[in-house]
Amino acid sequence: MKKALIVVLGVGVAAFSISCTSFTYKPAISLNASPKTIKATVQIETFADETPPADKWKQFGGVSATEPGTLAGELAIEVTDAVLTDFSNNLVFDAIKKKVEGEPDLIMNGRIHRFYGKAGPNAVFWFTIPVDIVWLCGVPVLRDKGEVDLEISLRRPGGPVLATYRAKSQFGKWYTIYNNPTMGIGTRLNRAFSECIANIRQQIVNDAAKLSR
Repeated sequence: MKKALIVVLGVGVAAFSISCTSFTYKPAISLNASPKTIKATVQIETFADETPPADKWKQFGGVSATEPGTLAGELAIEVTDAVLTDFSNNLVFDAIKKKVEGEPDLIMNGRIHRFYGKAGPNAVFWFTIPVDIVWLCGVPVLRDKGEVDLEISLRRPGGPVLATYRAKSQFGKWYTIYNNPTMGIGTRLNRAFSECIANIRQQIVNDAAKLSR
């Protein structure tokens, strides 16, 4: 009887920890230096947030990295700042700033098509609540999913768009209660963000001759 009680309590604690996980998410990029620096001064404009409203909804029984109260600030500003920091620190261009003195060589705009990361119970979790002891047997009752889909364009001041670059990175996996994915959702979303920007950066570097002053 004692063992049965301990098992039930253990399952209950696991379920409670899933539903009560709380954290703050801040978009960040982690990449190496650019293989080439494009000879241009760039002014970056705040990206347009075109993500579906559902991407920011709370995950029932779990966590959503971009829901209000979890995301560190406004998604458009946070993503723009992260791209600015990466492109500046890793020397993708001679210089990139939000405000350039005089006239910049290029204007950068962006569109955020998708940017979300969610983790929590899956359908199996809810169906097996009456017999939740099966969770201890390694049944995958949790899942995560996320996607980053970004588009960046570059143009001369007052001129048409020179080039547009787009990339997408997705993730998703099922887990048991022994490997709760909720605490690591921010890390996995930033990994997808980094993969997306790495792809776009490579496309931009490939166009160095066209983009240089």
